[in-house]
Amino acid sequence: FCMGVTAIWTAVHYRIPLLFVVCNNRSFFNDELHQERVARTRNRPPENRWIGQRISDPDIDCSALGRAQGAIGFAPVQKTGDLVPTFEQAIAAVEQGQVAVVDVRVEPGYSAVTTAAMLRGTEK
Repeated sequence: FCMGVTAIWTAVHYRIPLLFVVCNNRSFFNDELHQERVARTRNRPPENRWIGQRISDPDIDCSALGRAQGAIGFAPVQKTGDLVPTFEQAIAAVEQGQVAVVDVRVEPGYSAVTTAAMLRGTEK
């Protein structure tokens, strides 16, 4: 998301009703896995894969990034029980012609099966 954040500005500028849902894992996690693959291949410590990839402490509020560009930002959703009412409000805003950004906090990572498949061939 953070690599294409200007898409929000584009939607607001051209008045394109659009709903952005950000699965905010506070990391460029795909790149973390790439860093791990490279580290294992080069016999370096894979524990350092997070360096330059994690975006936490402080955590980025993607809804605030949306508001800064003229969209309606919905505060970070951290509980599953808050998803439905937040999406109802966000969808209503889009139906009224607005751009909405919903920041949903998720844990970084993939399932064990997916991670194993992505790291396959790097075992030593």
